[in-house]
Amino acid sequence: MHRLNFHTAIFLLLVSPAALAGDPSPNDYVRLEVRPAPATMRPGSSGVIELHFFPAGGIHVNADPTVQFSLDSASALQLTGKPAMTTDTSTGYLSAAVPVKQNVALRKPTAPGSLTVKGTVTYFYCSDSEGWCNRQKQPVEFTIVVTP
Repeated sequence: MHRLNFHTAIFLLLVSPAALAGDPSPNDYVRLEVRPAPATMRPGSSGVIELHFFPAGGIHVNADPTVQFSLDSASALQLTGKPAMTTDTSTGYLSAAVPVKQNVALRKPTAPGSLTVKGTVTYFYCSDSEGWCNRQKQPVEFTIVVTP
């Protein structure tokens, strides 16, 4: 009977919508907002993508290893340099009060209009009270308006 329950549980896990979609589960411990600045760009111009982390109480985002940000290879937006992060001097963790900033450039030529950009943010977060840490690989999507 235990063998049947085990196989049933595995089957239900494999056919669950989350497993079929292939997306990682949402992070209940850290909310991430991605904000382009400016939200309107011209081909050949530069901007910044801000990664705002909002950890739940008792959770922190690690500064080491660093936050990694990548864009899909088909994107008209390209990363320039590495993400700029601010560490909280009292804890040594990533400061949740200051966004991580990634410089970007819009490639020439890029057609005017709305540009949907997809990428991935990878970071580590830990529980201060329970002593565990996890890696989060979170898909992100945002829009930039391209002007002539």
